[in-house]
Amino acid sequence: MEEYNTVMAEYQTKNIRMDKIYLDNEFNCRGAILPMDVVDLAKDIEINGLQFPIAVQPASDVSDKEVPDGKLFRIVAGHRRFIAYTVNKQTEIPAMVKTGLSELRARLINLNENLKRSDLNILQEAGAVNNLRTYGMTQENIAIELGKSRTWVQIRLHLLRLPVDIQAEAAAGCLNQGQIRDLFSLDSNEQRYAAVRKIKDARLRGESSVSVGKTAKEDPFKKKRQSKSSVQDMIDHMGNSVGFGLHTRVLAWANGAINSAELFCDIKMYAAEHDLVYDSPLDSLV
Repeated sequence: MEEYNTVMAEYQTKNIRMDKIYLDNEFNCRGAILPMDVVDLAKDIEINGLQFPIAVQPASDVSDKEVPDGKLFRIVAGHRRFIAYTVNKQTEIPAMVKTGLSELRARLINLNENLKRSDLNILQEAGAVNNLRTYGMTQENIAIELGKSRTWVQIRLHLLRLPVDIQAEAAAGCLNQGQIRDLFSLDSNEQRYAAVRKIKDARLRGESSVSVGKTAKEDPFKKKRQSKSSVQDMIDHMGNSVGFGLHTRVLAWANGAINSAELFCDIKMYAAEHDLVYDSPLDSLV
């Protein structure tokens, strides 16, 4: 019974004055949260009450920085709920006080809670994972603690080694995990930028999965049905080497990028430029 009471004590909730709680945006893996981001949550809390208390730790347990004067606690988990309470002009908030947490354990709790919400972007996840490494954790340790694969951890660390603007594309959801891994495997930033352009162009064409990593050279003498991305690569190759024209328009038609009527018009223009007689199927429709 004594052990039971000890465990239950860890989960006891008490109301704490909000002006005594330190909101550390640098600690939170989500970063700063604006009041406008929690309007819906604030309305829900106002109607239904707070479903889960926030978690805080005593200011005396915070070892990595100075806690501002007058603050007795730092938020470990529940930053959005705290901001929502601020929007609702509340002066107290239900909180669980977690004592004896190391900085590493506090950051793990914060990251784990946010991962379970499933709305962190991959760059936020990457920054949080990288912070854990500064506390001496290996990729394998991080994977075990978060219940993720080592590949999941590795891809996020790879992302932080890519150019900042490519990181931003990933944060916006333009790159998936496989594409991040492929981009990291390329030899230069020039290749990476070209690959990102290829990915974005493919998305505009409605293609959802585009691989941009290193691939083995194909046998140029082997006949096979080409993929849409291979046809587009050939269009780009021909356009950049000998110029765009009827030849690239035919490939675009085969790839579904233009319709037959557009191609007939292109053929007619080509025939006129080269003094060729051409009866377009469109002529009979006039």
